Amino acid sequence: MKNTKIIVLVVISLFTLLLVSCAPGSAQSAGGWSGVTVHNNIIYVGSRDGRVVAINASTENLEWSYSLASATALTGGLSCSPTAVSAAIYTTPMADGDLIYIGTYDGRVFALNTSARGKNLNFPRKAYGEWVVFVGTGAGNDAIVADMAMKGDFIFVSCSDGRVYSLEKTFGDLIWRSEVLDEKHKKLWTSPVIHGDTLYVSTFDAHIYALSAETGEPEWSFKSEAGFASSPVIYGDTIFVGSFDRHLYAVKIGSDVLEWRFPEKPAGNWFWASPVVDEGIVYTGCLDGKLYAIEADTGKEIWSYQTEDQNGRPSPIVSSPVLMDNLLIVVNESGTVYVFDLAGELANEGVPWWTASIGASVRSPFCAQEGLVYIRGEDNQLYIVDIDNRQMSQPIPLTAES
Repeated sequence: MKNTKIIVLVVISLFTLLLVSCAPGSAQSAGGWSGVTVHNNIIYVGSRDGRVVAINASTENLEWSYSLASATALTGGLSCSPTAVSAAIYTTPMADGDLIYIGTYDGRVFALNTSARGKNLNFPRKAYGEWVVFVGTGAGNDAIVADMAMKGDFIFVSCSDGRVYSLEKTFGDLIWRSEVLDEKHKKLWTSPVIHGDTLYVSTFDAHIYALSAETGEPEWSFKSEAGFASSPVIYGDTIFVGSFDRHLYAVKIGSDVLEWRFPEKPAGNWFWASPVVDEGIVYTGCLDGKLYAIEADTGKEIWSYQTEDQNGRPSPIVSSPVLMDNLLIVVNESGTVYVFDLAGELANEGVPWWTASIGASVRSPFCAQEGLVYIRGEDNQLYIVDIDNRQMSQPIPLTAES
């Protein structure tokens, strides 16, 4: 019963975020927390007004943008109002060659050809390899919230109907759809993770499933007492995943016995963001604002660090930490960036090498590449932080010009 109440609160709070801009007569999207991808020197990000935006990483100039017009405005599904024109984007763009793949809150997966953008041609354009397809059952619960995964010729999508879908990446053909993995909540909002020929998925109703990447058939499952809040991360033969009971779990692949859970007593809040693992150490952020370093084999705490907002109060860590060479980068919800040097003198003490603030709240996944950190703020601007030179460029607006 307690776990059910927690899930209800999660869904209510998330839907509050999803619908926050749905004012009567609004022609804006419902928002979204799309992350950032950098591919071939182009930055790709989903904006809060429902567009995929491409920015030149060298010049910081706009290359192109494309509005993902909401299907709900035409079909009568979930929308802000009859004038809604854009679909909310909660997924991070996924790059492969000349194509960018992205999912929307109304249950569609788009493939956009980056070399053909800006040519003012109708969409979709099969000649350029572009397509758009719906996933789900059409029952109104088909939202794509979690990031997608790709392996070989296939894309794997978690859908809010509780299933995982496999799509062929060239034309978007449906290869398979799994059985319902979350019967209780029908909210599969965690990303599938690929390991070998198997997909691993965590669910709100306390399961970890292993599915065949070829057929979608279940190969193994693990049942916990509490629902899982984060997407799973695999290191070696172990799955690490955050839970609603305020613990981080370690589960051996194929086992039905918990390896360990951290901490011994519940943390101050959920482990919502997925951890990262490096050199046998799990780094995980918590909604209590703390970053924890944990021995992967034993679950023993090495150190912890309390992140804060600009007023010195604890600030939740919603986005997953990112590794860039020997640096661990953490951004909390208040927009404070923490950089830990894992090869430095303070590596075992949990003291940041450098901190900075972008001045905007952050809930989206961010990325780091070649000394630069790319962050989308909730103010619908892109921030680029230069770690090597300890500088930050002027924020780049993602809002469409009127």
